[in-house]
Amino acid sequence: MLSERITALFALLQCTNTDIARFAGCSPSNISRLKSGLREPPASSRTVSLLAEGIYAYADYENLLPVLRELCGTEDSARERLIPGIVAWLYGTETLTPPPRAVVPRSRRARELRRQSFGEKLDRAMTLLGLSNAQLAALLSIDVSLASRYRSGVYSPHGNEQREEKLSGELLARAEKSGRTEELAALCRVKAEELDAGAVAEWLYGSAEDPALLAQFLLRSLDAFTPGQGGAAPAVPETAPVPAAERYWGTEGLRGAVVRFLIDAAREGGELLLYSDEPMDWMSGDRAFFTLWASLMAACVRNGVHIRIIHNVDRASNEMAAAISGWLPLYVSGMIEPYVFRKERNSRFCHTVFLRAGGACIHGFFPTGAGENRWYEYITDEARLRALKSEYGAMLSSAQPFLKTYAAAEDAAYRRFCEGRTGPRNYLLPALPVATMPEALLERMLQRAAVGEARTQTALAVHRALRLSFFDALRRGSVDLLFCPGAGEPRQSVNFALELMDLTLEYTREEYAAHVAAVAALVETEKNFHLTLLPHAPFRDIQIVTLGDAVAVLRCGAPYAAFVFLSPALTQSVSDYLSDLIRRNGTDRHTTVRALEALIAGGSGED
Repeated sequence: MLSERITALFALLQCTNTDIARFAGCSPSNISRLKSGLREPPASSRTVSLLAEGIYAYADYENLLPVLRELCGTEDSARERLIPGIVAWLYGTETLTPPPRAVVPRSRRARELRRQSFGEKLDRAMTLLGLSNAQLAALLSIDVSLASRYRSGVYSPHGNEQREEKLSGELLARAEKSGRTEELAALCRVKAEELDAGAVAEWLYGSAEDPALLAQFLLRSLDAFTPGQGGAAPAVPETAPVPAAERYWGTEGLRGAVVRFLIDAAREGGELLLYSDEPMDWMSGDRAFFTLWASLMAACVRNGVHIRIIHNVDRASNEMAAAISGWLPLYVSGMIEPYVFRKERNSRFCHTVFLRAGGACIHGFFPTGAGENRWYEYITDEARLRALKSEYGAMLSSAQPFLKTYAAAEDAAYRRFCEGRTGPRNYLLPALPVATMPEALLERMLQRAAVGEARTQTALAVHRALRLSFFDALRRGSVDLLFCPGAGEPRQSVNFALELMDLTLEYTREEYAAHVAAVAALVETEKNFHLTLLPHAPFRDIQIVTLGDAVAVLRCGAPYAAFVFLSPALTQSVSDYLSDLIRRNGTDRHTTVRALEALIAGGSGED
């Protein structure tokens, strides 16, 4: 019976009437009547054709076409073969035995990861309280665009304690003023008499760490960072001499020991071997000390001190934010060699080793929660320094590289690195990737721009390699592209920055339309290619590419640079962040193509 088959298939794909109706372009009631058995049209009817197309489009979006292919017994997942296979299965007479397998749709994986995102909760609260993006922006003293990003889930203010408190307080005050305290309390799942700013914050931000927050902190820091503007620290400020001692106590003692250690390193040179898994408030908890620490570290780098550091990425989000903001300006110097441990740290003890071979070592080992009773040795004995260096080498053997940095001059090395990576490719870009552009279009643009024969041939050679890599990735698995059509300037330029190529090539209106049309054709014809159009650009100056077990973050303008992160935790965090954006903004292929057609009609580039 048709209704039984539809019910079984929907259970297998974990979809609803509304899900299929959205992809079929019809009303959910139409699907409901088929599923309930109120209607049983012939297999050749337009209604069944729409149903099969909706099932195919949903499975395509959720990466479940292999499941449908197995169920229907078709040779491949091509649209022209699988849709008839779906109809045949729905009207089949064989025993109803869907494949016994656990199926998790792509969008549901994100939902299970984070039941309700910060953006979704904020949107519900703002809708309840009648708050517009402009009103929220005024209450928080932020740009309207940032308020919109909060609401859409592109950004969250996690880690900014002042803004977290202000937002929770303003929502509570708005509820009290508008007489909606009980409704807000119900939203926050507390009694009305228990509702306060803390309860609002607990509901809004949640008690558990959002796995995607690490990615947000890192990406925001990279978006705000410009090499050469804030990266080079001023001269080391004058500071009071630190008394020489063999032992330093508590937070202030550690700060003093670090100042002594770094001043000597900046003057005398050498190599620093650094590791600490204790809380980072000793470094970031005092703004003046943090500025001093950053200046001293920059002085070491300027004076040729090479630094190896083993980072910990299993820290709380606010600690990671402090680490990122402190270390990022130093990464681009080429003097930092960062690593991360492959295994989680021991949560019962804290261990700190700041070592300069042949110079000194700050060494601490104490129980977690020791507070100000903890102490650190300042070691200068040569024999102990040699032993500590050997111990640090043992730690390094259990760590893996965290970051590779490529400058514009290393564009070829960067592309070779990318070509050697396997796994799904996901892009978050402010402009369309060069790989989706037809070669004939690029050749015409290069000729029009008269960039010279050598640069023309280089650009075409890079483009051919990118096309090969792109379509190879499509054959091997899925490719997700997240793109904000309004992210660029009115005069769009070809996205060569994604490949670290210092080449500016502006589109004409017709050229941009031709590139968008080519992308629309990929959406329609390539089953493994998924395009998500974003209403807001998450970032202004960076673009992101996942490369299997690595993440590349590239600057959009000069000086071009690529930061390639190799940490599994960070890679997963970026993937979670992109999955959430796709879940909140993704549409079926038909809707996506229509949006691209509207973009073509609107035009972009030069007249």
